[in-house]
Amino acid sequence: MPSKPTLSARQLQALIRERIDAYPDLAGKPSDVDQGVAWMDPRGTGGPNWTVPRRSDPDRYSVTVARIIRDVQREYDLDTD
Repeated sequence: MPSKPTLSARQLQALIRERIDAYPDLAGKPSDVDQGVAWMDPRGTGGPNWTVPRRSDPDRYSVTVARIIRDVQREYDLDTD
């Protein structure tokens, strides 16, 4: 499997925030993404090497935000250099 392009943690955070803000009902609302992304063990070939740790109240969970994060994980890896 070809490797994915890499982005810094700040670039990943900005990209996710940009995609979230594209939804009018989510634009500008606080999200766990605002606290940043974190490296994680990829658990096998092709798995994501980063995550957005859940820090907020579960009542603020958004399926749309989770989907955006997952889509970006499929597209990019975290630059670990």
